[in-house]
Amino acid sequence: MTMADKDLAVIRARLALMGKLASGMFAEAVAALAKSDREAAREVIAKDTRVDALENEIEGLCLTFLALKAPKALELRFAVAVTRLTNEIERIADHATVLCKESLSRHLGPIWVKVPEFGQMAEMAGHMVDRAMDGFFASDDRAYLGLLEDDLKVGELQKILNDKLIAHMAKDPDKALEVVSLLNIIRRIERVADHAKNIGVMVPYVTKGILLRHNQESGDNVDNDD
Repeated sequence: MTMADKDLAVIRARLALMGKLASGMFAEAVAALAKSDREAAREVIAKDTRVDALENEIEGLCLTFLALKAPKALELRFAVAVTRLTNEIERIADHATVLCKESLSRHLGPIWVKVPEFGQMAEMAGHMVDRAMDGFFASDDRAYLGLLEDDLKVGELQKILNDKLIAHMAKDPDKALEVVSLLNIIRRIERVADHAKNIGVMVPYVTKGILLRHNQESGDNVDNDD
């Protein structure tokens, strides 16, 4: 194994750790929300600093690799892609943190469990994250097609939930604050799905040097999380 191979192995290992941590945070955040588990929500929030630290560490490893190892084309694209992926993963962790902050500020569990689309949307988004990371490490440059299909399904569930929540608020104005929190939550879940899609789209760039534009595949090339 060359020095370049060793460096890439370290980067891959740290990226895998970061992806696993963020994916776990999202799953734990959804569970904490559904159960109104305040302690679990606080534990998820506390993990966000670890994700941030890994992002900085991996970025440093990639920049050092690019500067000192004279990488070949495939190695170069991999390192560049990793710097993009760490940002996507960090945003997934941020969204998980927001879910927990919302669940701490409002008692949302009872409404959540009564509407099956909440769980369906969150589960699909979580699976997309795991599949996107698996596809990246497997160099599966067709995996993004399934992610694009699921991203559309997540968008459809978001519309259904938006309509249900707005109708609920019209019938019960006293629940307006809870509805606003839930609207923010489902928007965040939809963004998690988008980040998973963005990870998948980077695989053809690494394997073939093909940089797909989001609007070419899904009509969405705007990334606005705020």
